[in-house]
Formats: sequence, structure tokens, C-alpha cells
Amino acid sequence: MTSGFNICLVSDDAVPAATGVGTHVQLIARTLVERGHRVSIITTRRSGEPAVDEWCGVRLHRVFTLKIYGFYQALPSIRTIERLLREEAIDVVHYHYVGVMMQRVSKVASALGLPQISTFHFSAEVLTQPLVMRPFRAIIRRQMVAHNNRCNAVISPSKSLVSKLKEDGVSTPIEYISNPIGFCDSEAISPAARTRQFIVLYAGRLGPEKNLPLLLKAFRRFSDKFPDTELWVAGRGPLGDALEGEAAQLGIGQSVRFLGFVEPAELAAYYRACDVFVLPSVVEAQPLVVLEAMWFSRPVIVTEAIVAATELVADGENGFIVSPTDPAVLAERLEVLAMDRGLRAAMGAAGRRQAEEYRPQLVVDKLEAVYSKAIGVAGKADGEFQRAL
Repeated sequence: MTSGFNICLVSDDAVPAATGVGTHVQLIARTLVERGHRVSIITTRRSGEPAVDEWCGVRLHRVFTLKIYGFYQALPSIRTIERLLREEAIDVVHYHYVGVMMQRVSKVASALGLPQISTFHFSAEVLTQPLVMRPFRAIIRRQMVAHNNRCNAVISPSKSLVSKLKEDGVSTPIEYISNPIGFCDSEAISPAARTRQFIVLYAGRLGPEKNLPLLLKAFRRFSDKFPDTELWVAGRGPLGDALEGEAAQLGIGQSVRFLGFVEPAELAAYYRACDVFVLPSVVEAQPLVVLEAMWFSRPVIVTEAIVAATELVADGENGFIVSPTDPAVLAERLEVLAMDRGLRAAMGAAGRRQAEEYRPQLVVDKLEAVYSKAIGVAGKADGEFQRAL
């Protein structure tokens, strides 16, 4: 084990976690602390939250924050960032979000000669889903590439993304490290109560990139043939009200439960209770919720638009890969699973075997190696960082 690093994680979402990125940050932070590292997180501050807090041995620094287009954006001053990095005697900075905070922290970290790592969680397409942001997509993509090229290493949670990042212009070394799964003994978790014979689960943000109208339309077709079924939608987001309205218009309002934001422990109970997990996204890297569903031995259905789809799902073995535009195909796959309990069990078991590869301890093993290398060559990188300012 590498010992004694002072690590700063930078993320607009952390504690509590509202997205998969926040869950990811929590998992690696806890595991790093267990390994003997000292971890600080610079993150958003919401109403009623203290500026400085402790969580599971992790130091939380919450900074000035605004809510912009439904997202909490941390906007710390340069002076605040410099003070925090100096006070915590940081050895390496690791970014998990893109935005103004990332740019400001990077500027200070570069001036201080600190090694920097960036994990690619979001593409420019995801960040510019709101229509008002679409004109800025190319600019944001260029900014992301420039930021990545100031870092010592970029971490991609998907093998398929590595070539895409290089095509976009990222010249920094790129390391493939999967997202981690944070649940322990899945069999020890009591399943949520259910009143229908067959349960379909979705978990995630209720945003345009998640393509939930596809799932609603497919579920309407499916429930016509299998009426004793229910769709659970866990999460919140800007399209929540519109999706509830669409479900009502499709005539499935009574069969779709919008659960709102769900804490991890409660979400685990929903994973245990469902029969199949569906993620209909049109833009996604390596979705943590799919890994979690596999951990709970559930077959998964994803779309071919998800970058890591074929890395996660072997079509017909641990789930299905479908078109992101054809609800009839998705409905047909749901029918296949609803009619065959044995197939569901076999697919779930295959997914669980694969999910074993994503334990936090295995992920952090690789992360420590990246940190060690970055800290070891920080001296050589300082000049490049200074020129980038």
C-alpha cells in the first residue's frame, strides 16, 4: 500500500451524493482514508450546511455556491482555494467535475506546482443538455480538453472512451479505471415492498440525456400484455413533472411510481425488489447504476448509445442492448424477461460475477498507482503547468 498522501478531491457533488459522481467520490474517499491517506473534498455548500465538516474521516470544505440550470455550481475565490490547498498541505488534486470551480482550482494548483488528476465523468454533450447551453457545447469541449492537458493523468471509467478523448485532443496519459460499487452483502438487504408480479426499475437523474420517454413508451406497450407490472422511477431532475405528465397521457400513470430522490440504503432495497433494471440513456460513460444493479444480480437493459454498453453488457448473457429510439424493441426485451424466470436468474448471476471486478478496494489499488506516479513526476510537470496559466 502507498502511504500517507494528502489528497484533495474536487467535485460539485459529494456529500450528500445527488448523482453517480457524488457516490463515486464518497466511495473512493472512504477507501482512501481506510488505506491511511488524508482526504479533503472541496465541494458545494447548500443552505444550512457548515463551511467545514467531517464525514467518515474525510475533511469537507464547502464553498460559495449558486444553482444554475438545476445544477449546484461551486464558485470559490482564488484566495479561498489557495488557502485550503496550503492549509491541508495537499500532495495531489483529483477533479471529478467540470465547471468554474475546476478551472479555478486548476489555476491555483498549477501555480503551486501540485500534480493534478482528472476523472472523465461527463461529456460536453451531457453538460449542454439544457437548450440554453447548446451554443456553448464546442467551447466547453475545448475547455475540457485544455484542462485535461494541464493534468498529469486523465482517468477514463470506460475503455471505449479512451480513443474518444484522444480524438478530441487529449494528449495527457489516459488511464482506464472503472467506477466502484459501494454496496456490501446484497443478500443481507431486505427488498422493498412490492404489490405487482413484475417490477421494472430505473434510477438516475430525470434529465433529457436519460431518454426516459423511451422507457415510458416501451413500458406502455409491455404493460398492455403484462398488466400485473409496475415501473419504479428513482431520482429527481428538471423533467420530473413532465415525465409524470407523459405517464398519465400514455395511460400508465397508475402503474408508474415516481420515487423522487432515494438515499443509497433505500435504493439498495429497490434493486433487491426489482426484476430488471433499465437505463435508456442517449449520453452516458460508464453508468454506476448499471454496475449496482448487476451487483444485486439483476438483468440489465441498456441502449447502444451508452459508451460503455458493450463493456458492461454481453447482449443475451447478463442483459440486453437495445436501440435508444425504438420502444417496441425495448418492450419486446421486457416481455422475454417477464416470461422466463430462469433467464432472469441466469443473467443476474452473470452480471454479479462481472460486478465483482468493481469493488472499491480494487479501484483504489489502481488509483493509488496513478497518484504515486503523478506525485513522483510533479517536479517535471511544474514548468508545463506554469506555462498553462
